[in-house]
Amino acid sequence: MKIEVLYALTAKQYQVVLELPKGATIAQAIEHLAQMPECSDWEINGSAVGVFGQARSLETSLVAGDRLEIYRSLLIDPKTARRRRAESQRAGT
Repeated sequence: MKIEVLYALTAKQYQVVLELPKGATIAQAIEHLAQMPECSDWEINGSAVGVFGQARSLETSLVAGDRLEIYRSLLIDPKTARRRRAESQRAGT
């Protein structure tokens, strides 16, 4: 079965098509990615993953046509960033 894998960095986005055995899990897909030279610099360990924008566990079975998304960790908590922006705007006003 074929699935699509998406991984995005701030400067570049990657899209890879994988051929996996029927019933393969997300963990197995990640193992397959780790063996591919073009994916060697991806930071996948500990990353959150999802299928079509919905968070999934590594044990989730994939089906043909799924879009596996590998999310990188946030650099700053969104609430902290929002609070800093608000404080900055108040100070400038």
